[in-house]
Amino acid sequence: MKKMNRREFLTLTGAAVVALSLAGCGGEQKEAGGKAYLQLTDAAGRQVTLTKKPERIVSLSPSYLGMIDAVGGKLAGRATSKVGTVPASMKDVPEIGLVYNINMESLVALKPDLVLAGKNQHEKFVPLLTSNNINVIEFDAKTYDEVKQAVTTLGEIYGAQDKAAAENALLDKEIAAVTARLPKDKKRVVIMHATASSVTVEGSRSIAGCVSDLLGFENVAAAALKGKSDKTPYSMESLVGQDPDILFITSMGKPEEIENRLRSDFKQNPAWNSLRAVQQGHVYVLPEKLFLINPGLRYPEAVKYMAQQVYPEVFKDGK
Repeated sequence: MKKMNRREFLTLTGAAVVALSLAGCGGEQKEAGGKAYLQLTDAAGRQVTLTKKPERIVSLSPSYLGMIDAVGGKLAGRATSKVGTVPASMKDVPEIGLVYNINMESLVALKPDLVLAGKNQHEKFVPLLTSNNINVIEFDAKTYDEVKQAVTTLGEIYGAQDKAAAENALLDKEIAAVTARLPKDKKRVVIMHATASSVTVEGSRSIAGCVSDLLGFENVAAAALKGKSDKTPYSMESLVGQDPDILFITSMGKPEEIENRLRSDFKQNPAWNSLRAVQQGHVYVLPEKLFLINPGLRYPEAVKYMAQQVYPEVFKDGK
């Protein structure tokens, strides 16, 4: 777990003082007959029991808003982001700070009975919240299957299982409509992630890697990843040895810094220009709004975007 800096510590400490006032308010009674409203295991492996249907739910991630809206859910509070779209039904929901800088005092002041958090991203807040009888469910909605599982779980939370099932069926239908149009050839790809400090390759646990799998591409760098890691360093020698048909590049940061990093690590190397993908002009930069920030219900859009880059003749005029 990342060590908290002084500002984060003071924020948590201040929030703890406020949260203590709620310590006696979370003693929920089980529904008639002693049966819990919902029991589940969240993405962090924690057993969570909701004794009654939650009424004041707060989301710590903007990525969940579209999914919540799809099942007809309401929120008492939400985190914000500099990118992404907020559903019209949630524009007036009280804000609790940026997704990477949650204002805990604002959060606790809303008196939530359930907080929706991102696994790893918000884990430092979980002990404080749970110790004050505030339920927390952690999500890990990066891959397509995880997004559908998140929709299912949200349907259970809001008592809208039918809406969740319908939304997942629609996602499957939209993705199938794209994959059904693809040629039968199996493209060999490498997905590179470039930052100002390093260049790595991505596997199936990344968004771009998952989309590539959905399209039936062969990620030739996947063997370099161990376990469930989604990124790993990758050498030019390995890239030349694999010589993929297509190179996808994801990046976040200032374009000039990314370009400098790619140039210093790869483009100045004569071997780069020997790559089949480079020679044939099959190097594609993927937009961060779909491939670095969780696309959620926009997964079909990400699938279609990648397919359009590889098969522009199939998807003429963006159709």
